[in-house]
Amino acid sequence: GMKQKLGLACTLVRSPELLLLDEPTVGVDPMSRQELWQIILHLVHEEGQSVLMSTSYLDEAERCGHVVVLHQGKVLAQGPPAEVSAVATGRAFLLTPPAGQTARGLQARLLNQPGVVDAVPEGGQVRLVRSAADAVSDDLLKGTEVKPVQPRFEDGFMVLLHQAVPPQPPLGKGGIGGVAATDITPHIAPAHGDAEAVIQVNDLVRRFGAFTAVDHVSFEVQRGQIFGLLGPNGAGKTTTFRILCGLLPASGGTLRVAGLDLRHARASARQRIGYVAQKFSLYGQLTVSENLEFFASAYGLRGDLKRQRIDWAMQHFELAPLADLPSGELPG
Repeated sequence: GMKQKLGLACTLVRSPELLLLDEPTVGVDPMSRQELWQIILHLVHEEGQSVLMSTSYLDEAERCGHVVVLHQGKVLAQGPPAEVSAVATGRAFLLTPPAGQTARGLQARLLNQPGVVDAVPEGGQVRLVRSAADAVSDDLLKGTEVKPVQPRFEDGFMVLLHQAVPPQPPLGKGGIGGVAATDITPHIAPAHGDAEAVIQVNDLVRRFGAFTAVDHVSFEVQRGQIFGLLGPNGAGKTTTFRILCGLLPASGGTLRVAGLDLRHARASARQRIGYVAQKFSLYGQLTVSENLEFFASAYGLRGDLKRQRIDWAMQHFELAPLADLPSGELPG
């Protein structure tokens, strides 16, 4: 966030008549995003500047005076954001799951229905957007409270995208990590109970000289659980990850990953961890397939198993058409 603000400051030094912003908030934390938008809106409303920006955040597009919706180089729609939102008129609903059912569980079932354009958990409920022609199965919604809501820009965008791109069949067995998409929710363990804790962090501290980056943090992550670290720039999220991966020693506290004590077995723990860094961490001069070959070998895969896993990644991440392209030339 600080780098993006500095880049914007450098651009505004000469007070240009037209400001072009190419995805200025990608990878920026929410607080810095708000600050950047305060600057942009000040430039437009107080100084009369013209701003042309690209973004993949639909809530940001909704703030613009005029939008052009693009997909694969083609214009799907253009005009005031309200016109895009209006495309979903009569198709947006807020669903309250019946007793004993979670919003995530309802979402997983809805996404496999042919009449569903989008389904997103929202405060314990599910925001549903459906196509005009197909209705959602009554059996699926049995016991579910359904309330029509005013469409927003994201709803209209998803309808336009649904019309432009034929819906893909849901993943079957052998889908994400070998688990069918509809099977993901039941495999998530409850936050408490008797489930095995695979990550145990107690009173974790990391100092860089006089600066404390991680200040007495404690938590547990159980098997099958998705656990999130939330915080703005400088909160200590990446430092905590690097310590958990054995890439950085802790200044204090105890932590265990997959049964291994990170104070004494950092190298052993790394063999059981997959880590995707915040920044671009591939080898830019190697092609897509060469990167996969290298990392498969680094993780100890050999022979037929190595080939099977590379083929799986190529298929499910739709990388086959890009196999011979240097990874440094890939879009973000």
